[in-house]
Amino acid sequence: MKKQKSKGVFWWVLLGIILAALLGYVLKKELAQNHMVPSPKSAQEVKQQEALSAPPSQPTLPSNSTEKRGLPSPTAALPETGVPSPKVEKKVDYCAQLENDLKDFFSYLDRRPYVQHLELGKPLVRYAREMIRQLSAHPPVPAGEGIDPRILTRNIYHLYRVLGLKGIRLVREILRNEQDSIEINLDILYRWVMAGDRCPDHLGLRPSFGVLYKYAGFFVNTIGGRACLSRRSNRTRILATYYCLLILHQADRRGLNNYGIDVYPLIVATKNEITHYHDLEFQPEYLAKLTKMENYYMEKR
Repeated sequence: MKKQKSKGVFWWVLLGIILAALLGYVLKKELAQNHMVPSPKSAQEVKQQEALSAPPSQPTLPSNSTEKRGLPSPTAALPETGVPSPKVEKKVDYCAQLENDLKDFFSYLDRRPYVQHLELGKPLVRYAREMIRQLSAHPPVPAGEGIDPRILTRNIYHLYRVLGLKGIRLVREILRNEQDSIEINLDILYRWVMAGDRCPDHLGLRPSFGVLYKYAGFFVNTIGGRACLSRRSNRTRILATYYCLLILHQADRRGLNNYGIDVYPLIVATKNEITHYHDLEFQPEYLAKLTKMENYYMEKR
């Protein structure tokens, strides 16, 4: 009886071991499927996944790879921005650029309503050419008003007699309506008239230096000329005086100051005024030029 009982216990123990082995096998298989216990195959897949998720490295291309791949080289022109390569960049002709700027300025004025309202009957560049011819044919006397009262009288009415009412109105409207760009425009006009024989005058607008000298002296050294500038805005008056002084200074350096106009006190007064007038975009450049001119005359005194 006791022997049969021990034999039954043995079979129950053997059955428990078999069930435990089966249960361990099943659990191990489920864990492998859920990636909790990776098999050799799943580990390889993980490595591939990590390689795909990592940022791609920059491939090292040979020196001529850009040509082979059809890509522009760093020194080639950029079609998106139109930036040319330094090797193919062409030097801009100064005289041609200056003439184009002047043409653009006159074309711009032709489209302005206040110019169209004057009904000039011709393009503005042709009208300006005729005005310059009249001014050149009848220049003012830039000095001697205190000696001869007739000079004073002629200078007071000079511009009205030469340009007429329509010409005066045209100049006045341009100066009044183009205040925002007057510094750039006056710079272009000054460089154009002072180019002399260095640049061809295809537009027929450049007066001689002798005529420029007389009008520069007229505006800064006579009662009639200074009265004309005093009726303009402060910016216009200061800039016109500044460019007149540049012309008179050139006349001194060339030995063409035939009327003996003393430029030095005019330079000092204009420099002081520009120093206290802060509405000029290029104020530092004006002051630097006036200081250089001032030093030139101080060395000669």
